[in-house]
Amino acid sequence: MRFTRGFFIITVSIIIFFTLFSCQEEELMLERQLLFSMPIGKMEDQLFVQQFDGVNTLSKTRIFMKDGFFFISNGESSKVMEFSSFGDLISLYYNEERNPEPVILGKGRNSEVDVTRAAYGYPLKDPGEIVNTLSGDLLIDDKISEQRQEYDQEDDVMLDRIILRFNENGEFVSYLGQEGPGGTPFPYIHGLYTNADDEITVVTRNPSGWKVFWFTNRGDPLYRIDFTNDLIPMEEEAVTLSIENIIPDIQERRVYIKVDYYTENEASMMSFYKSVMLGYDLDEQTYNLNMDLPRNIVKSDQPVIFEEKEHEYLNEFAGIARGPSFFLISPYEGSVYRLTVVDTDGAVKGRGLIEFSDQDIFFRNYHVNPDGIFSALVCRDFDAEVVWWRSDRFVEESQNEYSKFIPNERN
Repeated sequence: MRFTRGFFIITVSIIIFFTLFSCQEEELMLERQLLFSMPIGKMEDQLFVQQFDGVNTLSKTRIFMKDGFFFISNGESSKVMEFSSFGDLISLYYNEERNPEPVILGKGRNSEVDVTRAAYGYPLKDPGEIVNTLSGDLLIDDKISEQRQEYDQEDDVMLDRIILRFNENGEFVSYLGQEGPGGTPFPYIHGLYTNADDEITVVTRNPSGWKVFWFTNRGDPLYRIDFTNDLIPMEEEAVTLSIENIIPDIQERRVYIKVDYYTENEASMMSFYKSVMLGYDLDEQTYNLNMDLPRNIVKSDQPVIFEEKEHEYLNEFAGIARGPSFFLISPYEGSVYRLTVVDTDGAVKGRGLIEFSDQDIFFRNYHVNPDGIFSALVCRDFDAEVVWWRSDRFVEESQNEYSKFIPNERN
């Protein structure tokens, strides 16, 4: 049987088409590593998270990872826990009126119990964002009593949050307000960060926009910057915008603002236009980065020979690693999410898929450490898990001397 030249070309074309398509669809599934789990409850090593009609309460639950140790704030229990990567409870900061007496840990550091593990009583009210500094201080975003709260008429918002500072011995040092130690309370705190110089950044939100407060490691004020929609550069073809998140740089005095732009379609309805990462230099008081972010387009599992079906999901700005490397997360398929890592040139340094098993989870919070490890706290009805994905493979291979992403050893 003789094959014509035309038949051969068609056959090769079909093979190439399916080969390219299969390569395009193939993405790396990052391995989900379960580090430890904890029951839902009120004991010192348990997490208490409630739902009402399927909605979480307003109190925050947050996770922060440093050198393989995990700090978890639990607003509903008015406590902050520190765990090793094996799930050993290392320290506890707790409201004595809202929690049972610790059993696992001794109260305070004393000779009768392991001096490296202790519980510290402090009247926490509603702890939220948390950071452990390079010097070992623990910073906790907490609510103040109604008697101390203030009302900001200009921004139409209650000022009811402060940053508590505890030293590495668990002793309360001071609290941080807008003007520094002992200052005016903050409005709602969206994020709390420190950089390589241990400088502190507090990112707040109010009905009119965002405010960024930048302090020295001692808490002395350096910068206070407003970011509102009318102050953000507008794209020529867009009609409106939305600030999705603001995160500071790890090394420089710079913040990155992820902005979603929208345009008006033929039906006079808002439609997504594009996402941009803006970089704002605090020393120069100017924007020095305006970078389009990659779109997250997911092809459906329907046959695409005759019709191509695509869905676009917005990326969430999840964190920053060294480089800087920007971590974006977005839905992919079912309980699988796509993690995209982008550098300042807009180039994609890596993509991977991570699975959360959404059908069982009613709450999750995640954290990106400077090395690029993506860790998460996921809560179910009866337990909570601390997991991570080794996404640090997407960040520069060269790590500095402070890089410690191997699980810590048991004490």
